[in-house]
Amino acid sequence: MKIATAKELRYRTSSILENVRKGMEFIITMRGKSIAILKPLKREEKRFNPIGFGLWKDRKDLKDVKEWLDEKRGTRYKK
Repeated sequence: MKIATAKELRYRTSSILENVRKGMEFIITMRGKSIAILKPLKREEKRFNPIGFGLWKDRKDLKDVKEWLDEKRGTRYKK
């Protein structure tokens, strides 16, 4: 784990974040005291399915969301 001061974080944010993206962890210090840990998130590979959530998951008319939106917007905004 590397140490970076708050001032270094302010001036070198992009390079520090690039190292975090690569898996490094940083302890951020301010006035000689540790105040935070900056480390990469562990992300789960999940794809969002716009149809399979909430009240609308069983609706047959929403199988193609773009088509449904175009239909709704078409009646509302006639050209």
